[in-house]
Amino acid sequence: MSDYTKPLPDVEDPLVGPFWEGTRQSRLLVQACTSCGYLRWPPGPVCPECQCQDSDWTEVQGAGELYSYATYHRPLDKAFSDDVPYSVGLVQLDSGPRMLGVLQNPEDSLRIGGRVRAVFEAVTPEVTFVRWALDDTTDEGSPEDHEG
Repeated sequence: MSDYTKPLPDVEDPLVGPFWEGTRQSRLLVQACTSCGYLRWPPGPVCPECQCQDSDWTEVQGAGELYSYATYHRPLDKAFSDDVPYSVGLVQLDSGPRMLGVLQNPEDSLRIGGRVRAVFEAVTPEVTFVRWALDDTTDEGSPEDHEG
């Protein structure tokens, strides 16, 4: 865990610090507007629905559907050279917001609309990433259903 040499997020950033605190506890947190209740990700200083500046962090289920994905065959940063190819997905959470994240499954097993679940990967004592894996407790459909 301590040998991680890739870029890391700023866990002290006040805008996203509570998110990273949650991931260290294997909890998925998003901002919730204290006025209208709108759940949002990514976090921001103002609710996009009602413009309220007050929000709390709330835990959501780490489950949803794969809305879209892209597979990278060239790394955007040379630190990720050993990881290619890797896929990044846009997950439509069951609770409402959409969240980007690395997908743990190979590209040929991914399907738009397939069920995914959050997996927490601790890479340092301070940083735990949210990865997404196919939810093998549901029917993932046939290979003919594959889209990309």
